[in-house]
Amino acid sequence: MGPYTIAYVNFVGNYGKVWPSMTKVYEILSGAGIISYTGVGIYYDDPAVISWELLRSDIGAIIDPQDTNKLFDNKDIQIKTLTAGNKIVVEFPLKNTFSSMIGPMRVYPVMTKYMEENGYTNEIPMIELYDMQAKKIYYIAEVKK
Repeated sequence: MGPYTIAYVNFVGNYGKVWPSMTKVYEILSGAGIISYTGVGIYYDDPAVISWELLRSDIGAIIDPQDTNKLFDNKDIQIKTLTAGNKIVVEFPLKNTFSSMIGPMRVYPVMTKYMEENGYTNEIPMIELYDMQAKKIYYIAEVKK
């Protein structure tokens, strides 16, 4: 998976409330003439360990690397590249807005079990790609033993 160039904003708080930040990113991209069909969330904290109001994430969209120059002067958005590599990936159907709420409840326990059974560490951050064209959510974890 990867590499991916993402345009994003930082978000602190309940992961279930990131969508206004996603909307903000897409408004900025649209204003710069950039089209993206894949949203991304990078989640740095485990909500089972960290208080919900302190959860950290980067919320944004995958963009073409050549479009980064269109955002150069925009102080409201940041750019970074997620490196390529072998990852643990689970696909989940993106049928409606409930998919993004149900997905983590179904996928993360399965990913955790798989990592434990195969000797992988349960690494943070976790990455979620929301591919609107393929109608899939990809849950991605680093492969580390």
